Amino acid sequence: MNTLLGVRLDIRLSQNTLILLGSRNESAGSVLHGVVHLNLKRETCIDFVSLKLRGRRRHSGQASLIGPTHLAFVANPLANYERQNLVLYTWDLLPAKDGPFTLPPGEHQYPFEFVFNGFLPESVQIKNGQVKYKLVAALGRGLLKPNLICERELKVRRFAQPSVFDTTYPIVDTWENMLDYTIFISHQVISLFDSLSVFLTFLPKNPEVRVKGITFELMENLTLRQTKSGKSQVDTRWYTLNSKLEETRISYSRSYAVTFPPTEKIHFDCSTELIEISHKLQARVTFSAGKTVNAIVIKVPLSIMAASLETMSENPPRYDQIPLPASCHSELLPVHFSDPLPPPYH
Repeated sequence: MNTLLGVRLDIRLSQNTLILLGSRNESAGSVLHGVVHLNLKRETCIDFVSLKLRGRRRHSGQASLIGPTHLAFVANPLANYERQNLVLYTWDLLPAKDGPFTLPPGEHQYPFEFVFNGFLPESVQIKNGQVKYKLVAALGRGLLKPNLICERELKVRRFAQPSVFDTTYPIVDTWENMLDYTIFISHQVISLFDSLSVFLTFLPKNPEVRVKGITFELMENLTLRQTKSGKSQVDTRWYTLNSKLEETRISYSRSYAVTFPPTEKIHFDCSTELIEISHKLQARVTFSAGKTVNAIVIKVPLSIMAASLETMSENPPRYDQIPLPASCHSELLPVHFSDPLPPPYH
């Protein structure tokens, strides 16, 4: 909201967060609804009222190696900076070609809506990159008077389709002909606020094999790509997860409730041309075979979304229609995405 000399300009949205359901290939998109609100204390002459929506993604930074396989990013606005416009849309709510306009005192509202295509990426904010959407309203007050500007950021979140949450992927393998194991997770897509059930079954091929302990970690990969050079940089981060033993039917069959630590450092999953964020759940199983202690590491792909299933069902996206002003023009910039492939199992 912005106020100048008895004129108050504001952008009001029907929802603080726009929700996209499903991946880029399956999402039907969503509709943004709002009004530009104008409050005048006295009769005022204005030249125009306009609104612009801009979506942009950018990243900058250079990588420095701090280990044999780990890259850390150092912020540098002059190194490897890339920026790409995703969408530009302009509403001429009171067109300048028809002005000037004399408006009486009181409140004036100008409704607008915008259909977000499902392929548009969701909002992302990492250390050296972002995907950001912003609304900018402008009110023209003549050549000798400054224009009044109001800006508002639009948050866009992507949730998986409800059918995806029931999809689970058991992994069955054998470790060095000593131990058969199976890992099964209750969900492949989960919120940071939800609990994940992990089922583990072990079948030792040697009677001396004993499971000593199981720990869980979250692996987060942040990939920054440079479209001009074709290079990419990867930053891998690890987070220790909390786990609680739920049930032990026999010594080699266990069920755990795994929860995420209360931290703002874990990002949501994202896949765009410039920025990609992905996760894997890692289970480390330590066991003994006689006097020898060994460990196996099991990794399972895991997608982290913005909110829980309960929150999503309580706040579904709105699709009701409101009238648009007759005068508007737009530019939707083409964005090319490669077909996403499921991450490999390790």
